[in-house]
Amino acid sequence: MRIYLAPWFPAAMMVASALMGTLEAVFLRLLGNQASQAQVLLFRSGMQLLLVAGVGATMTGGLAAVLRTQRIRKHLLRGALAAVSWWCYFMSFKTLPLALATTLTFSSQLFVLLLVWPMLRERVTRPQRASTLVGFLGVLIAAGIWNPMALDWHVFYGLTSALLGAVMILITRSLSFTERTETIMFYMGLVVFLSAIPQCLFDWTPLHAQGFTLLTLMALAGTLGAWLMVEAYRRAEASALAPYGYARLIFAAALGYWLFADSIAPTTIAGALLIVASNLGLVLFVARNRKMAAP
Repeated sequence: MRIYLAPWFPAAMMVASALMGTLEAVFLRLLGNQASQAQVLLFRSGMQLLLVAGVGATMTGGLAAVLRTQRIRKHLLRGALAAVSWWCYFMSFKTLPLALATTLTFSSQLFVLLLVWPMLRERVTRPQRASTLVGFLGVLIAAGIWNPMALDWHVFYGLTSALLGAVMILITRSLSFTERTETIMFYMGLVVFLSAIPQCLFDWTPLHAQGFTLLTLMALAGTLGAWLMVEAYRRAEASALAPYGYARLIFAAALGYWLFADSIAPTTIAGALLIVASNLGLVLFVARNRKMAAP
């Protein structure tokens, strides 16, 4: 029996993904020093492994189908990049206001355009270069790099995570031609999980009930957010879904102010607007080119 899904369903999944991503950061902030960074990585990657294994068990061929791959080296490389990127990502949300840390995550798409030619030899057009420059101007403003005297060096956690995330996106694009989504997510989670084990041996904090609960909620929210995004893009075009991902900025600003009394700096707002405008400009440019090429 075929299940009918309303046209708005993928957009709702993207908004739900944005909410889950924000809740992941909220639980992380509430966790504070009750758990080490190594434990955060262990729980987050472990939850992803459990979810993928559960889904794989329901698939034709079972978990063996998820594990089957001819490109293990690329999976391992992507996993190693994820281990560093996630470490920086979580540090960014631990040390920066939610709105600013969230704004920095959107610079990942700008780094993709910088890397797409040297890594994949794809041509970058003049409008794409212009949009990228506008976007990076927004990053400089939001991060405060233009004012070294007032710079919070923790912003480099977010920028490093975004840069490595861009490399991961390009590797994923290559893997997606031959690999299942579940396979890509499984090997990434596995490498991060294994890399977190030796870190935990040297940096383990005894967990009480509250810390364990917050760690579990953080891992569950982050994993569900990533899964919802993958499923949304499976059901609709990226150009149609792109605007809904920016709901995360609204969630981050509202929850950061309500729960942590985070003040939203004017530079964060200005930078976020420039980054969003540049990314949406790229989406519209690609959509227009597709329409012109369609006949």
